[in-house]
Amino acid sequence: MGFIENFTFGALEGVAALIVVIAVALAAVAILVVVILNGIKSLKEHKDDLEDRQEDEFFAEYGITGEEMRLNQQIADMKDRLRSKRRLKGELDSEKQVVIVRESAPEQAPAPVPEPVVVPVQETAPEPVREEPPVQETVSEPVLESVKEEPISEPAPEPVPEPIIEPVSEPVVESEPVKELDPAPVVEPVAVEEKKPEPVEVAEEPAKPKKAAKKVTPKKKPDDWSRYDGDYEGVYYDPEDACYYEGEPSPEVAAKLAAKRAELDAAAKKNKKEVIVKKVSAPFLSLKTPKHERKTPEKVKGFDEAIIYGKYVIEHDKDAEGNEEYYYTLYDPSGNTLYESSNYRSLEYCKRAIARFKTHVMVGEYSIDAENGKFFFVITRKTYVHAGAPQKNYDEAFKLVGQVKNYGMTDIIREQ
Repeated sequence: MGFIENFTFGALEGVAALIVVIAVALAAVAILVVVILNGIKSLKEHKDDLEDRQEDEFFAEYGITGEEMRLNQQIADMKDRLRSKRRLKGELDSEKQVVIVRESAPEQAPAPVPEPVVVPVQETAPEPVREEPPVQETVSEPVLESVKEEPISEPAPEPVPEPIIEPVSEPVVESEPVKELDPAPVVEPVAVEEKKPEPVEVAEEPAKPKKAAKKVTPKKKPDDWSRYDGDYEGVYYDPEDACYYEGEPSPEVAAKLAAKRAELDAAAKKNKKEVIVKKVSAPFLSLKTPKHERKTPEKVKGFDEAIIYGKYVIEHDKDAEGNEEYYYTLYDPSGNTLYESSNYRSLEYCKRAIARFKTHVMVGEYSIDAENGKFFFVITRKTYVHAGAPQKNYDEAFKLVGQVKNYGMTDIIREQ
């Protein structure tokens, strides 16, 4: 207590001075925390802006931005889910129609017609007349009923004499004997053919007219000559995809190549330096040697971004003649193989092949093929054909198409 009483802070003394000091210290700590948090936030925003800028610069070569690419991928995923739901709904509707037909079939069966035939009444009618002739009541009632219940029989029964219908209350002393009535002819039941229920045609609802889709004019991608390094025999450079293709160019591409050669020739004459060199064969094309066995990708220390974006892994090995060959493999975030490349002569050409594969992932045509009981996706772009990793069935191969579209654009490329 003596320390608190003797403690002073400016004009304040004792407990008041101590409270002011504590408040000032807490305020200073709060300000320091706010400054640190703002610094971390600004650094993170700067890093995100830098990544977005790099991504936009990469996709600018193809006439789109990184945000548009992500939206296109989301739309493709939504379309895949919608197709699977429509296919499942169609299967459920077909099963439902089968059940309805099986349940409604017995309800359409017509009721049997021979049941209302009154054959037993006609057989019992003459018996009481023969046993009890004096009683008139028992004779008159069944006769009248039998006459009414025979609309089907063609032969008409004999007319019943009038005295039989007279009331019983009057005493009857002398009455003529009742004539025995001939038994009514037995009407045989008419066989009625059962009509099979005709199949009920379900009227299909007229399809609603679909709204005309808006025409989206794709942005024309500018020509990219960044990977053009001259002319080669058997191949040509396509500035639209920024890569070389085997074969002959189309007239439009040939005109672009001629204009580019003229431009480079003019620059060569001005600088007195030859630019375009006619080479025998393109060294960057894939080799026809068999694929090498892939090794397990090496793990990295700390946090690995590949568990989110996937990765390319470049490996190298020697062929049968001792020549070094390079090849790459595309992995998903779980480490599963999506695509295995062919072999290339150098590391530079292997990296160049990865850039070409990314282009084909965006603009190529996808299909599913099968061979030797295995299914795999195929990406086709002009003269290039990329076959994916083999799968057990069609659905698994089709699933890899969406994964290649997502993870094939990753910028993570590692060598081992």
